[in-house]
Amino acid sequence: MTTNLVEAAASLPHAWRSRILGRVGDANLKIIRMDVQGIPHEVHSGFDEALVLIDGQMSLEIEGEVIVMRAGDFHLVPAGKQHRVLEGSQGTLLLVDGQ
Repeated sequence: MTTNLVEAAASLPHAWRSRILGRVGDANLKIIRMDVQGIPHEVHSGFDEALVLIDGQMSLEIEGEVIVMRAGDFHLVPAGKQHRVLEGSQGTLLLVDGQ
């Protein structure tokens, strides 16, 4: 199966609502279309969350530290760490989680 991630994200009816593209082991591969609204704090106690920014830019806050990501960047959010995406972020995000 071949999927263009930018096109898949653009086809989503709502920003910040992911679509599962597939699974690898126990992990979900999800695509997300971000908009400038950002998302509130969240914590995943049972799994790490891998974020790959496909296009755009994202400001990710993890327990008070802000990480600015650009297209092609990868970041691993460890399980149990409070995090959120700040307002102004936009683009296409590939997310891998164990949920």
